[in-house]
Amino acid sequence: MNIILASEVIHPGGAETFILRLAQALHNNGHDVRVFVFYNELLNRELCKLIAPDVQVVAANIPAAKITAKVDGLFFRTKTDFSLRDVYIRRSLKKLITEHKTEVIHSHLLKVDKLCLDVCAELNIPVVNTIHGDYLQFFNKTKNNIPIPLLNYSTRAPHNLKRLAATVCISDKQIGFFEEHFAQETKNKISKIYNGYTGKVTEAPEVLKKQLGIGTDHFVFGMVSRGIPDKGWQIAIDAFIKLNNAATHLVLTGSGEYLDSLKQQYASEKRIHFTGHSDAPINWINIFDAGLLPSTYPSESLPTVIIEYLYCQVPVIASDAGEIVNMTGQATNPSGIIVPIENGQVSSEQVAHAMNRYIIDKQLYAKHKANTEQCYQMFDMDQCVESYTNVYQQAINKVNT
Repeated sequence: MNIILASEVIHPGGAETFILRLAQALHNNGHDVRVFVFYNELLNRELCKLIAPDVQVVAANIPAAKITAKVDGLFFRTKTDFSLRDVYIRRSLKKLITEHKTEVIHSHLLKVDKLCLDVCAELNIPVVNTIHGDYLQFFNKTKNNIPIPLLNYSTRAPHNLKRLAATVCISDKQIGFFEEHFAQETKNKISKIYNGYTGKVTEAPEVLKKQLGIGTDHFVFGMVSRGIPDKGWQIAIDAFIKLNNAATHLVLTGSGEYLDSLKQQYASEKRIHFTGHSDAPINWINIFDAGLLPSTYPSESLPTVIIEYLYCQVPVIASDAGEIVNMTGQATNPSGIIVPIENGQVSSEQVAHAMNRYIIDKQLYAKHKANTEQCYQMFDMDQCVESYTNVYQQAINKVNT
C-alpha cells in the first residue's frame, strides 16, 4: 500500500512522534510510506532519524518562506481566508502523490485535513484522519469567543468531516463530541484506535541518577510533558513539597519559558531536578518510581507520556483528563491512582496523598507496577498498524467501487 502521513510540523510532541512511529511501523510491515510536512522550518530532522530512520520525510517547497509567512499573517489579521503558503503546500503534495502513486492520505489536525482533502478531491484519493484534540479545542474556544489560529472554523470543520473517508478517534471523549456536534458528517465513519508505541531505553538509569545526585534507595517521582501550565507542573511541585520526605526526588523533563521560570523559582529545592528538553524522554522516565500528570489541559486525549510510563513499568499518578482513566486500567487492573479534576482544578493535597500511598503501601505499589505491563498491551504497535491498514483499505475500496 502506498501511504502518505501528513502533518503541519514534526517536533517533540505526542501527535508528531506518533506519526513517526506509525510511519516506521508501516514501513516495517512492507508498505511504501512517506511523511509530508507543511513547514520545513518546523521539521525536526534529528527526531525523524531517531524515531523513523527508514522513512522518507518530505517538506513542502515554499519559496521565500519567511516573507510568505508574513504575507499570510497579514491575510489572517485582515480576516482574509487565503494563504499563499497553502498554494505551495498543495502544489508540493500533489507532486508527491503523483510521483509515488499514493493510494491513501493519513492526515493529522484540522488545517492539514483541509489541504489534503482539497488536493485529493482532484485525484480521487481517500483521506482518513486521526483526531488529536484540535477539533474539540477550536469548537470550545469558538463557542466562548476565544480567538483561534484559524478562520471560519464553524464552516470548515463540518466541510472537512463530511469529505473524510474515515475519522479515527483516540478517546471516548472525542467520540462523544462528534456524536453530539457532528453526527451527520461523521455517521458510520468513526472508529477508535489507540496510538501504538515503540520505545527503547538507551541510557543506564544508574548513570542518570548519579548525574542528578539521587541515591539508589531514594523514591523518584517524575513528570514529562509540554512546558505549559495546564499540564500540571505547579501542582506536581506543590504536592512534592507537601510530601516533605527527604528520601524522595522530583524529576521534571520538559522545556519552555514557563519551565524556565519554575526552575528559577525553585532553585533552592535540591531534590527537585529540571532536566530540560529531551528527544528521548524515555531514558528519564526509566529512572522514575512513579510518573505524574496532574493535567487540566482542555484538549487532553491520549497522552503519550502515560503510555511511556506504562512501557517503563512506572505506576501513574494523574488526573482523569481525556482517556487517562481507561489507559491506566482503572476498571479492571489499575496501574495508577487517579486524582479527579474538580471545578477545573486538581488538588495538590490529593496528589501528595497519592504519592505518600505509594511510599508507605508497598503492596499497593507492587500491584500497580505489575499491572502496568497489561495496560501497556493496549498500545501494542502491531495491533495499531493492523487497525490502521484496515481503515486505509476500506477507504481505498470505497473510492474504487
